[in-house]
Amino acid sequence: MLQRQSALAIWGMVAALTLAACAAATWLNRRDLTEATASTASRVQRLVNGAETSLNRTLIETDLLLSDLGSLVAPAGSIDPKAAGQALGAAAKRHLTVRDLVVMDANGAVLAAARPNTARLGTPLPPDFVRATLTQAVPQMLVSAPLMSTSSSELVLYLVKPVRLPGASVVLAAAELPLSLVAGILLPSTQDLGLTATLEREDGQLLVAVPAQGAKLGQRLALPLPAEALDGTLLETPGRLDGMPAVLAARPSLYRSLRVTAGISRDAALADWREERFATWAATAAFILLFVAAGAATHWQLRSMARARHELATSKGILDRALASMADGFLLCDAQDRVVIWNSRYEELFPWLTPVIAVGVPFRTLAIAASSALHGKAGAGIDQTWVEWRIEQHRGGNATFEIDLADGQVVHVLERRTPDGGIVSVLRDITKAERELARAKNAAEASNQAKSQFLAAMSHEIRTPLNGVLGMNTLLLGTRLTEEQRSYARTIRSSGKALLALIDDILDLSRIEASRMELVLEDFDPRRMVQEVATSVATRAHEKGLSLETRFCPDLPRSLRGDEGRLRQVVFNLMGNAVKFTEQGGVGIDVGCKPIGAGDTAGVELTITVTDTGIGIAADVVPTLFESFRQADSGITRKFGGSGLGLAISQALVALMGGRIELQSTLGRGSTFTVRLQLPLGKAMPPAVDTQFDVPSDFAGGLRVLVAEDNEVNQLIISTMLSQMGHSCVIAHNGQEAVDMAASGTYDLVLMDIQMPELDGVSATRRIRALGTAAADVPIIALTANAMVEDRQTYLDAGMNDHLAKPIEVKKLALILARIDQQQVPAL
Repeated sequence: MLQRQSALAIWGMVAALTLAACAAATWLNRRDLTEATASTASRVQRLVNGAETSLNRTLIETDLLLSDLGSLVAPAGSIDPKAAGQALGAAAKRHLTVRDLVVMDANGAVLAAARPNTARLGTPLPPDFVRATLTQAVPQMLVSAPLMSTSSSELVLYLVKPVRLPGASVVLAAAELPLSLVAGILLPSTQDLGLTATLEREDGQLLVAVPAQGAKLGQRLALPLPAEALDGTLLETPGRLDGMPAVLAARPSLYRSLRVTAGISRDAALADWREERFATWAATAAFILLFVAAGAATHWQLRSMARARHELATSKGILDRALASMADGFLLCDAQDRVVIWNSRYEELFPWLTPVIAVGVPFRTLAIAASSALHGKAGAGIDQTWVEWRIEQHRGGNATFEIDLADGQVVHVLERRTPDGGIVSVLRDITKAERELARAKNAAEASNQAKSQFLAAMSHEIRTPLNGVLGMNTLLLGTRLTEEQRSYARTIRSSGKALLALIDDILDLSRIEASRMELVLEDFDPRRMVQEVATSVATRAHEKGLSLETRFCPDLPRSLRGDEGRLRQVVFNLMGNAVKFTEQGGVGIDVGCKPIGAGDTAGVELTITVTDTGIGIAADVVPTLFESFRQADSGITRKFGGSGLGLAISQALVALMGGRIELQSTLGRGSTFTVRLQLPLGKAMPPAVDTQFDVPSDFAGGLRVLVAEDNEVNQLIISTMLSQMGHSCVIAHNGQEAVDMAASGTYDLVLMDIQMPELDGVSATRRIRALGTAAADVPIIALTANAMVEDRQTYLDAGMNDHLAKPIEVKKLALILARIDQQQVPAL
């Protein structure tokens, strides 16, 4: 009987909760509909008011500009077409919305134009429009229907006005406004789907539409707007462009017959509300199901409580047996650090705890007993410091350590906190072999560190003679050589650069394996980066007769935040491989994006796809393609060359950036590599700068340079380079000599080698900066064969202004010297 009453109470509660959930959902849907309607009205009114204001401003500015054209093109009363065209071109450049300015005679013939094509081809203005403009009782600016520009072949509006020249003759002044720019004035952003905007005449003729409506431009819309609809009042009426139900508002412009409309389709306006309505009812249904499930579960629970008690007793017995069979010691303490349960193995590891351990005993009691057994005779000395350390470790709830027992046995202790605040301790007797395994692991880590140090040292040792080879090769190519000798010298340079690239790849791989690769996050232009990489590989592609195309999605942001250098390296590797493994056809790179996030977290998922028509990759070798020193087969290595590091490094770099590389390939038909990255939006980018290290045209040379270099070959290379650029240099053979010469002489620049006898370059730089005289402010540039990233920061911290890696590139050296000459060296 009691069980039946309880069941009725449970299902009565479920019914009441279900009714309450339905009532709440109904109220929420009505409230959301009211808010959605109000929000739509606000959006449309803001849009039409903003469009009217922006359009009036543009029309007034253009009207004033046309009014001044008479005195601008004919200051002396007659028009010189060439001088007038130049004046019109300068005026057009000062107005962002004006594409072209034209002065015509009464017959519509062009007298002068800002664009040469317009002066040659004329304008498409109809004669009737020209006559109507000239015959106005009161001269006003008129707006043409959409026309195809003769100079740019795009749809434009012509704003035309009669203008009187200083000599009393009347001409027509016209301004060409592209429809795309006018559309941007009406609706600056196309991100808000569903919104439309139009510029119409009072008879309903459509001049501009957003979204674009090419077929309807210049045509009369079905229903012209009534005059009473032009005060910005919201109307529920068919849309101006598609005739579908919409919310619409209209405003007249300051110029006769022109009006602006803005609207949003009812479907778009209520789209979010419909989604929220669906979500609300879905959540309500879920809650109802939850109530029913909870009622059923509670009902079932009432009938199974007796059985549960029996199972609980059974489970406790199983737990006890499990703890007893564990090979590890086990101890559980509650949130007050008192003993709850332990197993027999725990007592076997610490037999001295048997007399004191019991349920409810504080852990401190166990720690005191352990200290007495480990650090003194039974019942005698207690190491209080060890006791406090042991309790601190235990209460930390996240400790892993070892305890050495008196008989040489070592116990590994792992302690973790439970969700209710208790502490679980698992203790294992680790053997000598396990300790040796730990030592082997430490030795392996030390070996890996030694490998990284070895690679850094070998990089320096290889780069030093390679600087001599490439430097002397550069100087040799600057001399008079026969074509055969020049071919040999170019081969030497190509081989040296290939060796340098291999060294850089190995260093990158070493940093990645040691988890020492760090990203340098900065704002960059993805379009410019990809175009620069494409330009750098274009020569090789064209030499092989391949086409090379780059395509960008129109929504690609101008600025993203990420490691441009590493992303550039990935794109260069993929494009370089595509050109290398393609014999005919072409290579294409497509850059796309998809918006993600909003507000401060706004960004894009950047997609860079490199497609080729090359040899392709067999499906069975794809799984190993991204491994280091791996290519598809040995025949590829023999035919195409390469170390097999490019893809491995690229995949590791993309993974470090939080992205991935995807591959699709068909053997014999080509491959497609796709890089996907999520990057936040960057800040506005400054104007593009030249990345090819060209020396400024006003660079005069003549600097006095102190070169600190102990290697005789490098001394010859650097001094010759400086001499060919018109500079003088003095050689210091070690760091101490560089300090003495800097203190006693006057120099415009110090080129400082890093590894030198007596005093290294870093120490020498610090001493120069500490001189306390004008010599302490001389720019210092590091010349180094060290290629590790952390080395550069060391040089900057020592007081150097920048660094130049060996082997030295003439253009990079020339650029640094030019900046020194123009006092553009980075400040300390």
